[in-house]
Amino acid sequence: MRDKLMTSIVLYGPIEAREKNIWDWYQYSLKLNKGLGYPSTHLGIIGDSFKSGKLTTTKRTETKLKKALENGESIETVSLYSLPEGFTQAAFDFNTFFSMNRSLNQFIIVSVPSVDFSKFDKRDMIRDLGRFITCRKVEVFELSILESPLIYASKVNQESDFKSLKKIDKYDL
Repeated sequence: MRDKLMTSIVLYGPIEAREKNIWDWYQYSLKLNKGLGYPSTHLGIIGDSFKSGKLTTTKRTETKLKKALENGESIETVSLYSLPEGFTQAAFDFNTFFSMNRSLNQFIIVSVPSVDFSKFDKRDMIRDLGRFITCRKVEVFELSILESPLIYASKVNQESDFKSLKKIDKYDL
């Protein structure tokens, strides 16, 4: 397990469950990952046909996701990972992480290595991601991968629990 700093953009607010929103977000995330130079390797999905949330390869799961959306199934969470060869724990070994979370605390997160964050325009990304969510609040932060940007974004722990947390921007809309 290696420590590295990740920069994340999180948009909070209601996410509509429409098939097109989720599929378009997924396609946008694939394109963004490719633009950063990372292959999208794994998906984690929680929904009607996806009970475990277990990570599976994108090749194996993409068609099943599309079919579930076309059938109007409820999808709670879709997470897209770029994982390196021989990873041991996805939560701490990922290259990039993108997630649309429609559970209690609804949000969309994009988490990339801090060294890659300058490869895109933050305002453009916030605008682009805003197409998939009724955005109420935006946070941009840097955090050690070992402290889990997803845990911070989920707001299940106090901010003071995150020793490497560096807030970059925050907007209330």
